[in-house]
Amino acid sequence: MNRIKYPWLKKYVEHFDINKLAHSHLLSGKTGIGKLHFAEELSKSLLCSNSNELFEYCNDCSSCKAFNAGSHPDFKLIDKEKETKIIKISQLRGNSKETGDEGILNISHETPLLSKSKIIVINSAESMNLESQNFLLKTLEEPSKNTFIFLISSKPFSLKPTLLSRLNHTSFSFPNKEGISLWINSLGIELNSKDLNFFENLNLTEINQDQIKKGKEERKEFSYELSESSSSKKLEKIASNWDDKFLSIKLGWLSKIILQSIFVKINKT
Repeated sequence: MNRIKYPWLKKYVEHFDINKLAHSHLLSGKTGIGKLHFAEELSKSLLCSNSNELFEYCNDCSSCKAFNAGSHPDFKLIDKEKETKIIKISQLRGNSKETGDEGILNISHETPLLSKSKIIVINSAESMNLESQNFLLKTLEEPSKNTFIFLISSKPFSLKPTLLSRLNHTSFSFPNKEGISLWINSLGIELNSKDLNFFENLNLTEINQDQIKKGKEERKEFSYELSESSSSKKLEKIASNWDDKFLSIKLGWLSKIILQSIFVKINKT
C-alpha cells in the first residue's frame, strides 16, 4: 500500500508505472496541494534498496534512513533562492571545486553511491530564469539511464515550450470541497460548510486551526470593506490598500461576488 499522505493525490499513483517511468517528469497544480510530497514519496520508493514498487518503501534500509535524514547522496532537491526568488544557473551547474556542491550534470552522469537510481527534484520550476531553463534543456537532451528528474510547478506554462516538450506532464487537480472536508475532519479541526469557501487560497499541506481562523478574519474584513464602498471611488480607495500578498486572492473573491450577484439578478428578472 502506498504512503501518499493526502487523499486527493492517491488517484495519481496509477499514472506512474515503474516499467514505463519517464526520466524527466513535470508535476503541476495549484500551490499547497502536496506536489512536493508526491515527488518525495516517488523518489524515496525509487531509491529504496528493498522495494521494486513505486510509492512503496521499507523505511529500514540505509537508503531510506539517509533520505529521512535529508542526507541521501543520490537525491538532490533544488528550490528558488530566498533572496532573489529565482533558480539561477549556478544552482543547477553547481560548484564542486569550491563548495563541494555538485551540479545536476555531475550527479546525472555519475554512478549512484547508495541506491540503484539518482533523483533530481526542482521545486518551483517556474522560478528558473531563461539561462537555467536552457541549461536544464541541454541536460534533458542526454538523459542518463539511472537518473530521474522531477520538476514541480504551479505555473507550468511559464516554462519554455521546448522544455515542456521534453517532459512527461501530470497535472494535479485541486480537491473538491468534499475531499477537503474529509481531510480537515481527519485532523480534528472544526469547520463548517461556509469555511470551505476560502480553502482554495490556503496551503492545504500546512493547514491548522490558526490558519482557518485567520482566513475567516480576512474574509470578514474583506466583506466589511465592500459593504462600505458605496461608490466606485470608494472601492478604488479600498483596493489601493490591498497589499501584493493578498491582491490576487481578494480579486478572486471579488470576481466570485460579482458573478454571484449577476446570477441572482438574472434569476430575479
